[in-house]
Amino acid sequence: MQLEQEASLDPDETVFLDRALPDSLAYHRFLDLEPHAQLLDALPRVSYRKVFILDLLPLAPDYARIEDAAAQSRIHALLTEVYRELPSPVVTVPVLSPADRVAFILDRL
Repeated sequence: MQLEQEASLDPDETVFLDRALPDSLAYHRFLDLEPHAQLLDALPRVSYRKVFILDLLPLAPDYARIEDAAAQSRIHALLTEVYRELPSPVVTVPVLSPADRVAFILDRL
């Protein structure tokens, strides 16, 4: 599904993805699962103009976030690792207020 969604995006448009295809590889690594061949075949073909990795905020567990702080840190490290393996430029976004994070990102598009 992610492959189809990303393939349907207009490359001339500015689009922000909360999660993108490389995230799947990070979660496979986190769960110590063998990545699917389809995922491994697709990753060399993905291209992002820029990747923004947001520094972690304090953990606020809810119905969807069941990880503890250690798992959160490990997932963040794996996401960073996977995106740095791609040819896309990676920008780390520091902890700022929401408005300042938006301005930080928009200033670096």
